[in-house]
Amino acid sequence: MPRPCNLRHWSVRGPLVLLGLCFLIAGMPLRAAEEEEGGRALAATIAAQNSLLSVVEEEQGGNAGSSSGSNYWKDHFTLHGYLTTAYQELDPDPEAPDLSAEELILGFDEGGTFDYRIAALQLRYDPTPKHTFLVQLSHRKLGDSPIEDIESAVELDWLFYQYQFTDDTALKLGRFPVAAGIFNEIRDVGVVLPFFRPSFNFYREGGLFSETVDGIGISHSFWSQNPWSLDVDAYYGEYDIQEQGSANVGSGVRVLDVSVTDAYGVQFWLNTPVSGLRFGLGAVTWDVGEESGFNDAEANWDSWYVSVDGSFAKWVVRGEYRRLEFPIDTGLTRNNEAAQDIYYGQVGYHFTEKLSLFVQSEFADAEQTGAIFLNGGEKFNNRQDDGVSLVYALRPNIVFKAEYHEQAFELGTRVDIFPTPDGGFQIDVVPKEFQDEYVIISTSVSF
Repeated sequence: MPRPCNLRHWSVRGPLVLLGLCFLIAGMPLRAAEEEEGGRALAATIAAQNSLLSVVEEEQGGNAGSSSGSNYWKDHFTLHGYLTTAYQELDPDPEAPDLSAEELILGFDEGGTFDYRIAALQLRYDPTPKHTFLVQLSHRKLGDSPIEDIESAVELDWLFYQYQFTDDTALKLGRFPVAAGIFNEIRDVGVVLPFFRPSFNFYREGGLFSETVDGIGISHSFWSQNPWSLDVDAYYGEYDIQEQGSANVGSGVRVLDVSVTDAYGVQFWLNTPVSGLRFGLGAVTWDVGEESGFNDAEANWDSWYVSVDGSFAKWVVRGEYRRLEFPIDTGLTRNNEAAQDIYYGQVGYHFTEKLSLFVQSEFADAEQTGAIFLNGGEKFNNRQDDGVSLVYALRPNIVFKAEYHEQAFELGTRVDIFPTPDGGFQIDVVPKEFQDEYVIISTSVSF
């Protein structure tokens, strides 16, 4: 069970100043017409969560209505962007010998940091209604996270061409966002996210699960005019994932730029007659090479997941479950199989068109037959996170969040090494659970 909140170690001046500024701005008067329009746009944006393209079109109204007298730029080009900047602070467990691998990857800071942000600029070119070219550049900073050692200050996020065969069928070619789960295509768009980030256990920050793919993708909607409809997305390609060693043994964390090849993925969304309710199912398989640190040779990884997304007038109810399976075959550990069961649940309530409250619990249970993580192939709690977020939307494109989290994780406190009959070694890590807390206060804008 998470321990009670303990703020005695925290320096609260920074977050209080930021939070005060947020509510000072939030208190500025708005015209009644702007408030009504903003509420409708925010509800439409939250309900639209299939892609960033749909998000910005909901907020901006698209460019389809341009008059014949407009210039070429206005008729065919659209510029969008978003920014989330935040303050983050960790209250660590005083009994834990080290931070967990996940805490290091997320750049959690005991002293607090404002060096926490995500931003992107997107340029879209539509020469004709059927042809679209899109490029997006991004930047992110997660405190002292080791991810920055393999990331550039500005990254090429998206770069793809889309051909719209019909209203229901489209083809993508290039580097495009992967249709996977509820949040993957909008994982950084703070104005539509209930928390600073989607469930870290489920979506990660570049490890085990990719935001984009370099390849080809196709999407089709079946029975789009009927109460029941089915959206299907499939893709093939390759990508790099920022893999981290997360056995939580000692204070170090390994971050590698791992090449993934022959990645196949498919996702189904069943839309129901109940407005805002849909059910998802997806699967992906891919190959990784020996540079992953998990294998001496190329190996195949598999994952499948299910999603439930209910976004209603007052209530939001969501949940996702993922099963990940992969082999581990290195010089020390041979013929071992590892797996993770990853899942989360989220409930939200809209008090008004502007003010909402969300609660979320996420889990990652790890297991391995043979070695490294623990004895005997039993499961252990790799990470649990319980969070609450208060969201205030000043306008559809200006959103403030204040969130508090309690997390539990396990660190290896003893390592036992045994020889195996095939000449290798079995490494058994005996874990112990620790608990801590952290806060994130953020401001998000988009245009």
